[in-house]
Amino acid sequence: MRLAPREGEAIIVRNLRGLADRADEALDRLQALEDHRLRTAEAIRAAYRPGRLLELAALVQFAPVVSPRQIAQRLNMTLSGAGKLLARAADLELLAEVSGRMAWRAYMAPDIAIAFGYVTRPVGRPRAAPRQMTELEPILTAFDREMAALDLVLEKIGVIGPAGEPIS
Repeated sequence: MRLAPREGEAIIVRNLRGLADRADEALDRLQALEDHRLRTAEAIRAAYRPGRLLELAALVQFAPVVSPRQIAQRLNMTLSGAGKLLARAADLELLAEVSGRMAWRAYMAPDIAIAFGYVTRPVGRPRAAPRQMTELEPILTAFDREMAALDLVLEKIGVIGPAGEPIS
């Protein structure tokens, strides 16, 4: 603004448009992060043996670019196991392999890999984000019934008292 005092209004409008564009970009990134979180939760829920995918997903939320060496150190596992875990996450499309080499592989969150041009954007209609569980109330009610039945059994054998407190 110091360099062009006569055109101050035009510069302010340009700066405000740029700020609005950056805000729209940030909202798109936030939506992509939420979609990735839901897709990851659905993939982990549907996995037969999820292993350490949940821990990997939590780590990728804070470090979107990872390598097997980083995963091995942070999750306290072998380098081979970390590589297999990352390959499994890539097969589930939770991460994208971006290094293009067999050794020293690097993986990124898919939306970031697309934004930086490492991976091409998928062709066709975008996948819908998985729906959140809306029918949670019947599950919680069934759980409460099972816990009440367990309390009755424990009370009968003398492990807990009528109010649920342990008997010494």
